[in-house]
Amino acid sequence: MASHAHDSDHAHGNPIKEYMKVFWTLCFLTLLTVGAAALPFPAEWGTPGDILHVTIGVIIAVIKVVAVMYIFMHLKFDHPLIRAFVYVPVFLFFVLVFALNFLESFEYTRVVALP
Repeated sequence: MASHAHDSDHAHGNPIKEYMKVFWTLCFLTLLTVGAAALPFPAEWGTPGDILHVTIGVIIAVIKVVAVMYIFMHLKFDHPLIRAFVYVPVFLFFVLVFALNFLESFEYTRVVALP
């Protein structure tokens, strides 16, 4: 009878309990995203207010991505080096998204009413 080394090395616990924790966390973070999008920043803030809305949404999205990767992709049980090979590119992707977000002026997205 062959046993998998992966199964003997780690006590996985109750996967349904872990999945439900992640499910409820994702539900809460989704509600938080909707609430953050509805935050009333002053109109005189203009572009910084838009950037702040997007930034809050992206930060919450990063938390959701990490939670899904950690549990559903079973990175929780993998070697730290394997986790680094997954998390580092994801981190660099989000750094790129933030950099482009802050470099964007959003001026062309505003609708101006003509007289």
